[in-house]
Amino acid sequence: MKDKEKTKRKLIWAVGEIIRLEGFDSLTASKVARKAEVDRKLINRYFGGLNSLIEAYVVENDYWMLFADHINDIIKSHSYPGSKELITSILQNQFSYFVTEKDMQRLILWELTANSPLMKSIHNARESMGQKFLELTDIHFKESNVNFRAIGALVVGGIYYTVLHTIYNGGKFADLDINTEEGQNEIIKTIGHIVGWAYKEAENT
Repeated sequence: MKDKEKTKRKLIWAVGEIIRLEGFDSLTASKVARKAEVDRKLINRYFGGLNSLIEAYVVENDYWMLFADHINDIIKSHSYPGSKELITSILQNQFSYFVTEKDMQRLILWELTANSPLMKSIHNARESMGQKFLELTDIHFKESNVNFRAIGALVVGGIYYTVLHTIYNGGKFADLDINTEEGQNEIIKTIGHIVGWAYKEAENT
């Protein structure tokens, strides 16, 4: 059993290494097996195929997948005083995770640039997870003129674009340097402002 788990870890690691060095388009079962220094047959035996192995890698590196169970537990526990606090925390944590995790940055780039059925499936799973926490806002925004789903889309999309643009093009974005702690804190604080303004606007309509 230990050998099996060790081999699985090596295969997942190999996927990440190939993506890092050569890009997603270079992923093949034979190349992954060679990088992991294991028999190619073990990909099918332990994962059921290359796509399922890639999915295992994605689950370990995508924010929404990685914290899906944790977010569900938070929702069930009612440990936050309201949906505003919960959603603010989830979006702020998403930014903090994305700005530091190179693997997820590569995943989003792949999703944006490749016509991949696998990434479409992963995107749909991520959307399903996001839908769960957006449903928490329905009661608050139902009778208002504020579309919180549109706000959520802009915030999440803005996080992706701001981080990727800064990392791959360098320099500042809108005069903010998110490579610094100060710049990151400004983004985190502003996410809180945006969510807070949305809730306040809904209360006034």
